[in-house]
Amino acid sequence: MDKNTLFVKTDQGREALTSRPPGLGPRLRSLLIMVDGKRPVSDLDKLAGGEGSAAPLLEQLEAAGWVEQVQTGGAAAQPAFSVTVPLTEAEPVALPPLPFSEARRMMVRFLNDQLGPMGEPLAMRVEACKTPVDLLTVLPRIRDGLSNLKGQATLQRFDQELVARLPRY
Repeated sequence: MDKNTLFVKTDQGREALTSRPPGLGPRLRSLLIMVDGKRPVSDLDKLAGGEGSAAPLLEQLEAAGWVEQVQTGGAAAQPAFSVTVPLTEAEPVALPPLPFSEARRMMVRFLNDQLGPMGEPLAMRVEACKTPVDLLTVLPRIRDGLSNLKGQATLQRFDQELVARLPRY
């Protein structure tokens, strides 16, 4: 696979992120989340853990119909849906906020996916939140847990995917 190839999520791929079909394991799901039509295979390799590690996973995602290669020729194709996330904390980004119930559900799912049984106490705290303010109150503890148990890369992903999209009040 060419290291400069770009992939975008298909409609099925975006649906798979929310429905979690049986064939979409944790590594495939993580890579599917990272596919944005802007990162070439070489970048996805680095994010997936090393040289050549993304190509076989991308082939599986493509075979399942969850991603497709961007057609090159003239102007670069734009993904049907993309979320711009900051590369550093200094770059502002305008993401549409999630409804509270969706933000809470996605946060619980993220904790369960990343921490497994060790994340159950944090997930229970999130589930107990009744308002966005409650959710913001437990956020520092969640961030500490992710940082301590999974490291900065996971914490950064959490911030980009969820914290940036929490309801604003």
